[in-house]
Amino acid sequence: MRTTWTFHTAGQLIFGRGAVRRLGEEALRMRLRKILIVTDKHLVEAGLLALVRMPLESVGVSIEVFDGGEPEPSIELAEALVAAARESKPDGILGLGGGSNMDLAKIAATLLTHGGAVRDYVGEDKVPGPVLPLICVPTTAGTGSEVSASTVLTDKTNQLKVGLLSNYLRPRLAVVDPDLTVSCPKKVTADSGIDALTHAIEAYTAIDNEDFPLPPEERST
Repeated sequence: MRTTWTFHTAGQLIFGRGAVRRLGEEALRMRLRKILIVTDKHLVEAGLLALVRMPLESVGVSIEVFDGGEPEPSIELAEALVAAARESKPDGILGLGGGSNMDLAKIAATLLTHGGAVRDYVGEDKVPGPVLPLICVPTTAGTGSEVSASTVLTDKTNQLKVGLLSNYLRPRLAVVDPDLTVSCPKKVTADSGIDALTHAIEAYTAIDNEDFPLPPEERST
């Protein structure tokens, strides 16, 4: 019988139709004056970037945009984002889109704060401390990246996916506005629903970390 358990999520979560309109006041509360938005060209074309920019710029927050996000982002793409972010010198990062864009925002916040290269942080608990203030605004359902402690990237050199896991990667603020999902193509909506269902099933079938068999020199947290 488990006698203790832990729970972690985003520092603050705002949910509801029209929630994105609160971004400006929340950014001011976080004392952010310049934000880099990490997104992709599809969301720009769909008008979702404009919905996020409007409440931020209305309160005087300066915006820079990186719209090079793509599905299954690579380590090379993450490094390109970080290089662009260092040029713009934001005091906060906002990930807008699906899990891929939000994961890119997390790694950008990490490297802008602690320096180094992406590969330095691959694995568990490699992030040494808090990262640049991070806001995540999902436009799909299912990924959960707006509240999770992980980032997943594609290592093209070794042809595998790699993960970064740290509670410091959890966003300071998650804004979940269902209205942002209505512009998704039908296939994306369907895939997102399957993703959410799969995560729910995993909660019932996953082996507890304390029971998971590992070699003596390894641990799971």
